[in-house]
Amino acid sequence: MPTAFPPDQTRPSAERMQEEASLWFARMRGGRVTDDLRARFDRWLAADAAHRREYEILEQIWDQSGRLVPKTRGKPDLGRARLLRGAASLAGTVVLCVWLGMAWLGDRISTDAGERQHIRLADGSELDIAPRTRLRVRFDGTRRRLELEEGRIVVSVAADPRRPFEVHAGGGVIRDIGTRFEVQADRTRAKVVVAEGIVEIGIPARGDGLFRRLKAGEAAELDGAGVSRTRPADPAASLAWTKGQLVFDAAPLAEVISALNRHRKIPIEIGDPALVHVRISGVFLIDDEAAALRAIEQVAPVSFAPAGGRPASVVMNPLRPQR
Repeated sequence: MPTAFPPDQTRPSAERMQEEASLWFARMRGGRVTDDLRARFDRWLAADAAHRREYEILEQIWDQSGRLVPKTRGKPDLGRARLLRGAASLAGTVVLCVWLGMAWLGDRISTDAGERQHIRLADGSELDIAPRTRLRVRFDGTRRRLELEEGRIVVSVAADPRRPFEVHAGGGVIRDIGTRFEVQADRTRAKVVVAEGIVEIGIPARGDGLFRRLKAGEAAELDGAGVSRTRPADPAASLAWTKGQLVFDAAPLAEVISALNRHRKIPIEIGDPALVHVRISGVFLIDDEAAALRAIEQVAPVSFAPAGGRPASVVMNPLRPQR
């Protein structure tokens, strides 16, 4: 399939091999597999033992990280986390490691498009911060509080029984009880996914004092109306962005493009409204903008091309039949 973003042959061989594996994974999962495609895939696998190794890593990520409801609750799936850490690409996107020292009352943290941060707070807690996120740190001698105005964070909380840890987001509060969890929020609502341990979520402003408890592998949403029902979640898939990946299972293209745009400096525009409901599945690398587009072209009837004008952008259009 023609593409406006051919593989970069100047990249180190290990990175090219990972990208090739990602493209083949997209092709083989993306729909009809012809005999010719299968034969070319088999030749690629046989050409180098490392090809099969990289492809099997992607198969394990896909099989283990997103498609089945977890069979066990309460015990973190450390194997998934190790797998995602080992498979993630580290090229491209700016990832900052920051030591805040003392987190003074009112410290602000923000990220731009395409920027992720990993931050260690003064109490030893750690934050992974997604692009286009704004939050405030409010620590003192009696409390540890984050105020997430918008965006997405993963919190790994250091134990301190004397100072509870809370995240205020979407009009509600998430209380930690020794855990690792993700919060995705705007000013009116928040979604919580628990990867390890237990959290409590509630709406203190309602005055009912009710908090819902979530265990590892569970998620819920909150807004001004209250807290949703607890539902099963897949933390490995939800938190994959911290390792340079986005995982989708039959997701609308509009959702996929929206997620990618948060990690891109050059945004993608959808050139035809009919494309927004096309559904795709796959594991996409977000640290290489061109590679992600090539992978989407393998599983959806679309093509990407640079758009004219300023600021720069990329347009996704339906793939036109060749004459």
